[in-house]
Amino acid sequence: MVDPPLRIGFLTSEYPTQGYTGGIGSYVRQMAQSLVELGHFPVVLLSVPSNDGLIWDGSIPIHRICVSGLASRMPWPLGRGASVVFARALARLANDLDLNVLEAPEWGGLTAFLNLVKPKKLRVIVRLHTCSAIIREVNKSRPTSMRDRLNSYRSDFVERRAILTADAVTAVSKAIGEETKKALGLSSPTFDVVPNSVNDSAFSAEDVKAADTPIVLFVGRLEWRKGPDLLIRAIPSILERYPNVRFRFAGMDTLTGPGSRSMKSYLEGLLSDEARTKVHFAGHLAPAEVEVALQQATVCVFPSRYEGLPMVCLEAMARGKPIVTTDLPGFCELISDGENGMVVRGEDPQSLASAIAKLIADGSLRAKLGNAARESAHSHFRAAEVAKSMLRVYRAPTTVKAQ
Repeated sequence: MVDPPLRIGFLTSEYPTQGYTGGIGSYVRQMAQSLVELGHFPVVLLSVPSNDGLIWDGSIPIHRICVSGLASRMPWPLGRGASVVFARALARLANDLDLNVLEAPEWGGLTAFLNLVKPKKLRVIVRLHTCSAIIREVNKSRPTSMRDRLNSYRSDFVERRAILTADAVTAVSKAIGEETKKALGLSSPTFDVVPNSVNDSAFSAEDVKAADTPIVLFVGRLEWRKGPDLLIRAIPSILERYPNVRFRFAGMDTLTGPGSRSMKSYLEGLLSDEARTKVHFAGHLAPAEVEVALQQATVCVFPSRYEGLPMVCLEAMARGKPIVTTDLPGFCELISDGENGMVVRGEDPQSLASAIAKLIADGSLRAKLGNAARESAHSHFRAAEVAKSMLRVYRAPTTVKAQ
């Protein structure tokens, strides 16, 4: 007997065709596209400040959802943010769209109160990407006022409640599941590890003419937890040996530099006048621009202090790029040192510099590691296969919830 197609809603506050997006938005778009190809009916529910009606991303409908008017001025947990009123609006939309499944990230806790009003047939899946508590810890963000402390408490409360009231929980990696348990004080939640994925188009992307000079590429927000400062500190050592290397940082600025200052300004202050001429801060790039940047890169570097299972690293792997990462558990679920990439100690710019320099010097090593990375991505993270794993979670009986 063939299982009937599902109507699957993806609740998100970011999406690639709708302005800024991060890993959650990229994941949603890839998964939705894969599910269409498998004969299902995904829709995107975009949580935004205003409701401007239905829009489309190809065959994928995008419904904007928000709380407006008097309700938006009601205090949390009634009206603002991840609230009871938002849950009612979400339940009505899920019912109108006849959804079988609703998937949402834990970040933001958007489904925290949905269990109070959800349609009976709706199965709610919460996906662990990186919760607010982890981000605050890694970015060394400490609440300095009563308002900040209340906002942190509220974020942790709704994210924890979203996880506890879900019908099932998935995690992008084993590491992110275990870290979320610690960060939110969850005793033993049951979660399925379903990794992020990469579309087949990444494997068949057309070659872009290589740059005349070696390019070291960093793609990610300029955020403390992404470790751009570690790459900046590695630059002088690399330039001593290879003065023609150029460094490209693709990602939006954040206020996570020391003293909550602009990270871009902080990074620029770490550079000598000479080194600054070799570094380009490109800002946030659209998906097509990221693809070109990846194709032009000689080496892709991910010096993060914390990651779940980064989408852009998978995309670089699919394009056969030699990769350098730090020794985080999330990266170690992707990269084996010396086999399909290079793994260095965290908080060690010199080790980072040595690995990058080794790859710049050795074209055969770059080709070997890049080809192996591509094979790894193709074997374990192809979008269609990951989507089939997620479908098994969507259709599974409801699991026992964590307490």
